[in-house]
Amino acid sequence: MAPVGWAPLMGMTLVAAGGIAVFPVFPALRAEHGLPTSALGVVAAAGFVSAMAAELALGPWADRGGARRMVLAAMAAVAVSLAWFALATQTWEFVAARALSGAGVGLYLPAVSALLIRRDPEHMGAALGRLSSADLGGIAAGPLVTSLLLETASADVALWALSAVVGAAALPVARGLPADRPVAPPSGPAPAAVPSKGASRAGVSRGLALDLLRSRQVVGAVLLTVAVMIPVGAYDAIWPLFMDDLGAGDLLIGASYTLFAIPFLFVAPLAGRLADRVGGLGAFLRGLAILTASIAAYAFLRDPWVVAGVGIVESTGQAAAFVGAAAATAQAVHPSRAGAGQGLARAAGTLAAALVSAGAAWLYQAGGATPLFLSTAVAVLAVTALAARLAPRDVSPDPAR
Repeated sequence: MAPVGWAPLMGMTLVAAGGIAVFPVFPALRAEHGLPTSALGVVAAAGFVSAMAAELALGPWADRGGARRMVLAAMAAVAVSLAWFALATQTWEFVAARALSGAGVGLYLPAVSALLIRRDPEHMGAALGRLSSADLGGIAAGPLVTSLLLETASADVALWALSAVVGAAALPVARGLPADRPVAPPSGPAPAAVPSKGASRAGVSRGLALDLLRSRQVVGAVLLTVAVMIPVGAYDAIWPLFMDDLGAGDLLIGASYTLFAIPFLFVAPLAGRLADRVGGLGAFLRGLAILTASIAAYAFLRDPWVVAGVGIVESTGQAAAFVGAAAATAQAVHPSRAGAGQGLARAAGTLAAALVSAGAAWLYQAGGATPLFLSTAVAVLAVTALAARLAPRDVSPDPAR
């Protein structure tokens, strides 16, 4: 198994941390600049929209020799966005800065995923698992670091400090990335998919990656990503409110995010190695039972400490499902288009999370926790049932590799 190396993981941690680090300063922004809560919602949403656009439109550049430049641009975008947040005074500036940050995340993930998939196709699940672990590590660390800096400095100082760290690391990370190993596209005409041992391999195309959806197995793999992003959208909208309504204090609410992240960090690499043995779909389905059972349990639990404990259990299922979905996409798409495939799947998942987030807030306000969490669990199962009929099952190496 080819080593992943320090650069992709360090870059992923910094990009993820920088992309989410601004959330703890939202109260300060509201107080200092008089921003209404509704405006902060638009600021947060701008990051998801721009990430989705970058994943879909720019992800294919990772398959055209542009992965290193994408990583450099991604880290520069996150660094500039943090500095812009420190300088901004008007709502449109905060929205634009957040959009720039989201674009950085959307650039980084497809680029590095493509490099790792092509570097060692037979062990790409393990590599994607470690990348997912670094991603969540950054998501967990970013708000924590910002909060600690806010204890001793202003919001502007905290943002400038993070901007400097991400910016200073951009060039070393880009230079330290593993060399891309170009893979020849399928010979002959460029069909949407080229069968190989029962697995669909998407052909070569220019422009957006939407042509990959001509393959039923690519559609199935993308739907796995949609399924696992459904609860992400639901939780982003109401988790703090849900915990507060159960009587949790600020400390427990914050700790519940950290507790969720810890198992994910350790399980994701294991799930990646599992995906290499049993396929992405197999790894996904092994996490599905834990994931949906945990979601359904939230509908009936009324002790915030017990809820936080179930979150630790759910994290293991989320890890297997996330990594399994990424591996399934890698198995469904020809390695020459790995960046396009990963970008397409993540864009679809981001869109699903955004739509669910809007509906979840309304449903929670109207009916409370029980209908929200039960409907979320049912939605995950329904999308998975459809995806399982289409997603690739074969994990044997493609002879063309």
